[in-house]
Amino acid sequence: MGFPGPSEARKASRARGGRCYTSSRAGRPTQVHLGGTSIGEVIRRAWSRLVRKQWLYFYPLALAIINTLAFLAVYAAGGQTLRLNAFFAANFDRWQYTREQFFDPFSFTPLLAVAITAGLAVCVFAAMIRAPFFRAIVGPSYPLAPRKWDEAANLLLLYVFTTLVSWVLPLVAPLEGALSQLVLMFSLVISILVIFADYVIVFENLGVLQALRRSVQLLARRWLTTLLIFIVLQLVYTGVHLLYSLYYEGAGDVFILLPISQILVDSIIVMIADLVLIYLYEDIRRGRRA
Repeated sequence: MGFPGPSEARKASRARGGRCYTSSRAGRPTQVHLGGTSIGEVIRRAWSRLVRKQWLYFYPLALAIINTLAFLAVYAAGGQTLRLNAFFAANFDRWQYTREQFFDPFSFTPLLAVAITAGLAVCVFAAMIRAPFFRAIVGPSYPLAPRKWDEAANLLLLYVFTTLVSWVLPLVAPLEGALSQLVLMFSLVISILVIFADYVIVFENLGVLQALRRSVQLLARRWLTTLLIFIVLQLVYTGVHLLYSLYYEGAGDVFILLPISQILVDSIIVMIADLVLIYLYEDIRRGRRA
């Protein structure tokens, strides 16, 4: 069902001794010293990395397609007629669809079991895809699988936790009122606190609880920079959502290229966010101050 959503913008580096490895034209890794003094320097280095590794895009694109297919499974299991317009409109606002189907009011049905299974499947694929994605960002190759199974298992537990806190919990809360705002604020705070946790699991080889503590420690060293990047990412996601909502809500028929372009744009945002945050993570990890 696409549970790991916008809050999915974060990653890390395997580099040792304060270096990050990139690919040279001869196919050999060259060394780039990380020690930027500004957010602009972090973004510049992320962009430099992107122009050398264009195939990175296929990792978040593959996960976006899996998210859509998982929602399709839930949508079809609900007995909905598979019309393109209705499906893509529901997929665009899948969390509102989820609230209406399962939480307003709450009832445990076979369809909810399908939704839970689809959500777990997305978390599994996220764990299997994002670990190689992180290593592709910092290394000269494009891994196709996690390095080891306990790494994937820790990422799976982390993504299940963040999904429950960042996405499911707000769906259970009332639509309006102080409690709704409190739950939303709590979810945002947790999203910020764990922003580096999956990088830590992959590149520092820690378990879930240690990774959560480590993420908080890293955040404390550069909290203002991280918060600014987090806010910018949320604004970008919100702006893109509002832009596409004009087309979905204003037209009776949904042109097939519209949802395709949305998947492509969302994947680009995720990729760029990961590239920026991986360098920020490495910069903090090496003890340099921006």
